[in-house]
Amino acid sequence: PTSPESSDVMLELLAWALLILVLLRALVSLEQIYSLLRPDAPSPPPLSGVPRVLLRKAALTLKGAVYLVLSRDKVSSSALRRTIDPAELEPSRVTREVRLIFVRHGESVWNLVFNRGFGPSFLWRLLSTLLHELLLVPVDDSAFLDSPLSPLGLQQCGQLATFTTN
Repeated sequence: PTSPESSDVMLELLAWALLILVLLRALVSLEQIYSLLRPDAPSPPPLSGVPRVLLRKAALTLKGAVYLVLSRDKVSSSALRRTIDPAELEPSRVTREVRLIFVRHGESVWNLVFNRGFGPSFLWRLLSTLLHELLLVPVDDSAFLDSPLSPLGLQQCGQLATFTTN
């Protein structure tokens, strides 16, 4: 005869096994959805490679957090006041003109979430990006680490291409 405690343990083990099977099925479905959404993307790692991907993402996140806290490359307002005013420089004789265009980057997903203010839409932007990040867990891609361009960022790239060709 089995005791009530041992049947509870068996039931819990069965529930855990069922949960793991459901999660594995969900991962397979996510891989199929991902390949439909991004057919040009490299195929996701096999299920056995997911722990490596997760460790890489965790290490990158930790490295970024440590850098953010310990970084010394912050610019203070006093340092900005010490810069030279271009109006104070002596004009030099121009021998030739050069057109120099500096391009930083288009709006990234990170910018979309964190640089548009913290008003009512912030929570929606954050939650939708976190859900997207969950879809990317099993693959070597991320919405936050090496953040891709947002739809606006892609539009800005198109505008830049038009500008530079004119």
